[in-house]
Amino acid sequence: MFDLLPQHLINGLALGSTYALVAMGLTLVFGVLLIPNFAHGELYMFGGFISYTLVALGLNFWLAIVVAALVAGAIGILLDLVVFKPMDKAPGLSLMIGALGASMVMQQIATFIWSTEPRTTPNPLPGGFRTSFFSITYYQIVIMLTLVLVWVGLSLVLNRSKIGSAIRAVAQNEDAARLMGINMYQVRFTTFAIGAMIGGLAGALLGATFPIYPSVGVLPVLKAFVVLVLGGIGSLPGAIVGGLLLGVIEVLIAGYISSTLQDTGAFLILVIFLLLRPQGLFGKAPIER
Repeated sequence: MFDLLPQHLINGLALGSTYALVAMGLTLVFGVLLIPNFAHGELYMFGGFISYTLVALGLNFWLAIVVAALVAGAIGILLDLVVFKPMDKAPGLSLMIGALGASMVMQQIATFIWSTEPRTTPNPLPGGFRTSFFSITYYQIVIMLTLVLVWVGLSLVLNRSKIGSAIRAVAQNEDAARLMGINMYQVRFTTFAIGAMIGGLAGALLGATFPIYPSVGVLPVLKAFVVLVLGGIGSLPGAIVGGLLLGVIEVLIAGYISSTLQDTGAFLILVIFLLLRPQGLFGKAPIER
């Protein structure tokens, strides 16, 4: 029964790496600006569609991923300017409704451009390693390495740069940051750009393993919020650990119980954490708007 456990763990870590990538961008925006961006899944979706289109036009796959992430960053900034910035002082519920409305509009735009037909980018790295205990594809390794690289890069930006210090200051105490003369527009612009770029990067990467269609981002963003709760609201290390944990648990549920319960298990875990540890694994004091 447990002969397949190493394989399930590998598959779970690969799946969890995708959840962690999506959750990192969402966590950054929510942790700094307290915006529940339910349209983050559409940034993921646009990243997948843009990389697919660029590869179909003949662009190198890896360059297409970079361009898709940059375009997603620009879309994220536009999303903030059009939807969230005008509601800067609105209650959290209004921001949530605005995000849901933006999500539906972005899905309709994607449907108009690409139709509802699922698209998949050709896998640039077929094959993989096989041992007597498990097998792992080259592309799964790329996804896991990408998570590590994004985490290292984001850590360097937040801890070694001037704008990173400003972002951390706003996340800790926005009023104090304003009094210290921190440029809130620059912080907001950079936070949304980075968060959207990570979301677009995740979609561009996963477009080679999962079909991309206009509503593909709905379930990933819901699971990203589950990861946000598991890891602790506003905690980037928590987003990584929570994403990996969720991926492993889902694969174990699918492998040992039933594949039909895989997605249900994510939200069951959410309920358990809300009851037993609502602050999450790395969470501290609750955040209020």
